[in-house]
Formats: sequence, structure tokens, C-alpha cells
Amino acid sequence: MAPDIYDVDTTSVPRGDGVRDVELTDRWHTPLGTPNGGYILATMLRGLRDEMGADDPMVAAVTYVSPPVAGPAELRTATVRMGRRVQTGSASLWQGERQVATMTASFGPRGDGPSSELGAPPALPAPDRCADPLDHGMPADGLFGRVDYRLASMPGWAAGAPSGDPTIDLWQRLQGGREIDFPALALLCDSFAPPVLELGEGHQQSMTVQLTVHLHRLPRPGWIATRLSTRHVVNGFHEEDCELWDEDGHLVAQSRQLGILL
Repeated sequence: MAPDIYDVDTTSVPRGDGVRDVELTDRWHTPLGTPNGGYILATMLRGLRDEMGADDPMVAAVTYVSPPVAGPAELRTATVRMGRRVQTGSASLWQGERQVATMTASFGPRGDGPSSELGAPPALPAPDRCADPLDHGMPADGLFGRVDYRLASMPGWAAGAPSGDPTIDLWQRLQGGREIDFPALALLCDSFAPPVLELGEGHQQSMTVQLTVHLHRLPRPGWIATRLSTRHVVNGFHEEDCELWDEDGHLVAQSRQLGILL
């Protein structure tokens, strides 16, 4: 049986003294030619959890310091506190003498406390009634070959006619429907083209500066309904909000990031 690409590519190997060895691959590259930020976050989150022996991740905040490249990297971890309900740690990713990213994350057991849901998932057609962007010119290499996408309609920017509304709803999942774990949810919060592209001229490309994810629950097997939106662009920086919902209509994760226009 062939090895699972997601498992292989997000694995880190303990070296001792809180340091883990990582091999970043080009299988998760964005069109900018660098590893996707969600892939970097998932790798760091998984490595920190394994190093700490912590429970499931609940929240992670990562700042991207410099662009990563495919190749060996070093994950330096530290335990901040091992509480009964919340365990917190930090990690930084290095390639040689260059720091790539720094992250703080908290972990904890999933309890049975009260829950209230005041939102609603995107109103999307069933995935089999949606468009596969690979059939509309999206390249199949890198990140776009590792995640399956389905859209009710192709975004305007993809046809050279941005709509002016930086919002997009879509279905996504890891390639082939591979089961989603918590680090993969973090990856899917930052795995599609930024909706700010719909603003057109001067907004043709963006790179994440900081990303915070809240991981609420594991999804049921299947597709993940995704809502992406940007509402503010200020001095060349913009926010991007993301919600992830499973096919049962449960919110499984959400995020906010700060991006910089290139």
C-alpha cells in the first residue's frame, strides 16, 4: 500500500532536547513557488503536539517570518504549561540560520460542555453538482493537486473578470477524501486562493503574515463546506476570515489571517 502523502509530508522526527527534524516538500507549493502556509502550520502543530505528548489542538497562532523552501528544516519546541484542561507550547521552524515561522498553540481534551451555534454553513449545491476547478484551467501540481475543490461557480478573477466581492464559498477535502485530523483542519483554513483577488487590479496576489485558527471538533467523513471573506484592505494589508463546516452542518474550525498584497 502506498504511503499516505499527508502523513509523510507533515511528519517530524525527534532529535532530542525539544528539537525535531522536518523535510518540507514541493508537493504543497502555492503558485508563488513556496510551501503553502497551511501546510507549514499543520506540520508545526503536529510536531509540537507529538513532542509535548499533548491532547488535541484547540487553537494555534502562527506568524510567518520568511518564505520557506522545499528541503530540510528544524522544528524547535518548548512546553509553556501542561495544565489539566489546557496545555500550551511554542514552536519555531528554521532552515539553516533563517527562521521561517513561529507558533504558539494550546491543546486540551474534548469535553462535553454546553454548545450554542448561532451561525449557518454556506448554502452550496451538492459537491457532485459543483465545478471542479481542475476542469477550468487550475494547475494540478503542488497544493492544488493535494486538495480537492468543488465550487458552485468559478470565481471572477479566474476568468479575468473580478467580481468586486471578496467572498467565496466552496467545498474542499484532502485529495481522495482522506480522513481529516485537527492539523489537517488547520491546513484547510489556508488552502484556497485568497478571496481578495476578486477586488481586481492591485490585488492580484497575497501572502499570509499571521494566521490564527480555532479547531472546534473533527468533521464527519466527507466534504468540508468553506466560507472565505475579506472586508478590509488597509495600506496594502487585509484580513481574511474562514469558516469550515462538515456535511452535517457543524462548524469544525474557523480562522482569521492578516495578509499582505504583493
